[in-house]
Amino acid sequence: MQEDLLGYLLGALEEDEMRRVEKLLRESAEARRMLAELERKLRPLHEDFEVIEPPPSDLVSRTLDSLPPLPPMPGAEAAAEESIEPQAQNSNAASAAIESGASTPSLTPVLERGDSLSWTWRDWAGSFTAACILLAIALPTMVEGRFMARKQACQDNLRQLGMAMTQYVNRNAEARLPSVESAGYQAFAGMYMPRLHAAGLMMDPTSTHCPSIQSNDFWQASGLRPMEDDQIEVADESVDQATLVTLRMLDDAARELERFNQMGATSVAEETAWQRAIARLQWLQQTAGGHYAYTLGVRDGEQFASPRFQGRSSFAVMSDAALLRVVDMDSDEDPLLNKAASTSDGLISHGGRGINVLYEDGRVRFIPRESMNQLIDHPLVNHDGRPEAGVNIDDASLAPSWQAPFVHARQR
Repeated sequence: MQEDLLGYLLGALEEDEMRRVEKLLRESAEARRMLAELERKLRPLHEDFEVIEPPPSDLVSRTLDSLPPLPPMPGAEAAAEESIEPQAQNSNAASAAIESGASTPSLTPVLERGDSLSWTWRDWAGSFTAACILLAIALPTMVEGRFMARKQACQDNLRQLGMAMTQYVNRNAEARLPSVESAGYQAFAGMYMPRLHAAGLMMDPTSTHCPSIQSNDFWQASGLRPMEDDQIEVADESVDQATLVTLRMLDDAARELERFNQMGATSVAEETAWQRAIARLQWLQQTAGGHYAYTLGVRDGEQFASPRFQGRSSFAVMSDAALLRVVDMDSDEDPLLNKAASTSDGLISHGGRGINVLYEDGRVRFIPRESMNQLIDHPLVNHDGRPEAGVNIDDASLAPSWQAPFVHARQR
């Protein structure tokens, strides 16, 4: 209330606030006492206030008049003496012409040769050089701005997916993330999206596409071939647009493929339909997770399961999809040292400069390419250096949509 009374005294309140304070003063004796106290404390400020007189209007001219004259420029005296005689002659001639009644000729401006409006090759060369310099200065800034905008949009997508997974975990009795099967037609990393869709938590597939990745480049880098419209029914739009893959689509594709597996193909048409069913299931597995990598699961002792959500700041849940090349390192001396080393040659998001990673606590971090192998828990491989499910419950391993939790797992 004291702030309102102070604003009332200073006239700094809006009209409706002034009316509200006036009503308060009429109804409350305590408010009137506080207002009187504020007036008493502000009175010394009014008593000590001195009006500052404005400066005189001729202050500038008087200041300039008081300045000493400037010294003459070198050579100015000789030039002035030489110009006195021609000026005097011109003045006498003008006076004589006026006295004789002759008409004064009109003055016409004349462009000298040096003031020509036409550009020479030097002017063009200078302008071109200046334009190149400006372009060289502005271009890196524009490129960096585009990179930052796409990186931020990608991080927003991951945060949105992270919030959907948090809601999914809250509904799950065991507080586990969307599961990936160890084998079968649901044994691929992109299963997170059909499960979120089935739970009513993710209905827009565009959230699974990173702005810095073109789908055609994505398929080419991964060695996968986009399906044609006559091979798959869900490809109603361009391969560069997001496709919503649901559990029902996967179930239908699996049932159709199972029917061919049981009955076999007795004609060329049935063989073609069989191959189309395989291509359909593969296409759904490739596109379900979009451009993002998802956790392949963890191994808890001898059991394979989806990670239990614990809000860990070091456990990666999702990231930009990357295509890693794994190199085996065999050791004859110690079999325990037989591991695989991963390389970051397959980073295709954000110009290969790094990837965005979503951690279990909801934090999204951009990891530069050169820092990938320096992390304690590499987000794209397990502790054995392989793109498979984690070797323990704290070992995060992310993979693109089509990848199974184990290298030799059967996916249909």
